[in-house]
Amino acid sequence: MSDAGTAGGAGRRFALWLAVLLLAGLVLWLLSERNARRYSLVFEDGVLSVKKGILAPLGRQAFKTDDPQLVQAYAAFKPPAGAQLPPEQSFDDRAGLDQALYELLARWARDDIATAKAELLDRGMAFVARAERLAGISAAQREDLKALRADSAFFEARQLLERGEETLRQARERLRIAGQSASPHAGDAAEALRAVEPVLSEIHRASRLLAPARGGSAPSAPAPPPAAR
Repeated sequence: MSDAGTAGGAGRRFALWLAVLLLAGLVLWLLSERNARRYSLVFEDGVLSVKKGILAPLGRQAFKTDDPQLVQAYAAFKPPAGAQLPPEQSFDDRAGLDQALYELLARWARDDIATAKAELLDRGMAFVARAERLAGISAAQREDLKALRADSAFFEARQLLERGEETLRQARERLRIAGQSASPHAGDAAEALRAVEPVLSEIHRASRLLAPARGGSAPSAPAPPPAAR
């Protein structure tokens, strides 16, 4: 075999190996790029967290971002005690992640809101707030979210009215004390007290209208106790 033939064969082998290496590199890059786009919902150590693939064929890490909206949507959290959780799930894009996460949040929010218990209402409304930050939910889920938000808004309004009534009661008591004193502000306090009384009565009435029914019927709405004169 001539030197030219030997050199030609070596050149072809080199070209073949180079092509194989380039192809392997391309495959590794494509696998890495695909893995970097993957998201996972992982339940471990009592916490549900979002993980994202790294730029390598395998591997993932906790989702990280500088976007405060995404931080609030994807931050790790503890599911309700005894909640039924699906096995670990992986998604090729954020839309799939958002839709799966929404289903969990919506179910837990409804369960909490249905109890009408203050401590669970707060958690349920927090689930709704988190669900509202999921940009990739489906059209059907957006309609479902509107209904869920309406249920949440009713109970949130009730809580705000109760807190507002308590705040006004405290203000009324302080105005009564100031109005009965020799303070230079006594006149203004007494006048403000007269203005606060009807407002407090109306807020009390509205709060009672939203109060949970007892014994199958809405509770009566007694007037708030009058301020001491």
